[in-house]
Amino acid sequence: MINPSEFLTFLRAKGFSFATGVPCSYFSRMIDKFEMHQESITYIPATREDEAVGIASGVTFGGARAFVIMQNSGYATIGDALTSLAQLYRLPMLLIISWRGLEPDRDFPEHSLMGKVTEATLSSYQVPYWELEIEDWQRTIEVALTKMEETSRPVALLVKQGVL
Repeated sequence: MINPSEFLTFLRAKGFSFATGVPCSYFSRMIDKFEMHQESITYIPATREDEAVGIASGVTFGGARAFVIMQNSGYATIGDALTSLAQLYRLPMLLIISWRGLEPDRDFPEHSLMGKVTEATLSSYQVPYWELEIEDWQRTIEVALTKMEETSRPVALLVKQGVL
């Protein structure tokens, strides 16, 4: 499992000063760090994933860098905010998406379909994505951020249970 403090320190070193999103149990250790004010990244909780994309967009318009955390089931709600705001105005942001509904980690029935279509959904919205794995996670993030910077558009990391 990736140490959440190391993960957040790495993102802070890459220029991220804000995070927003809707809580997910896959990210509970990271969210705990925010709530205990142990990190130098300001966390703004959101009630919906599209709201989180809006918050991250505002942060980006303001000249800072933000990342968004969400479940893959919540990713289905961000279509309008993603296409008519973040992509249209070329707002680079990192989407960190829990990849729920996969075998054998099925936790709730409502995640099973989204687990199967997550990659296709990301592709249909033209969001480049990478699976974040424990091995070589820093390099994966660097590759994703390079693409984000080259295109000035959102990119995504898919995170399976037990990785972060």
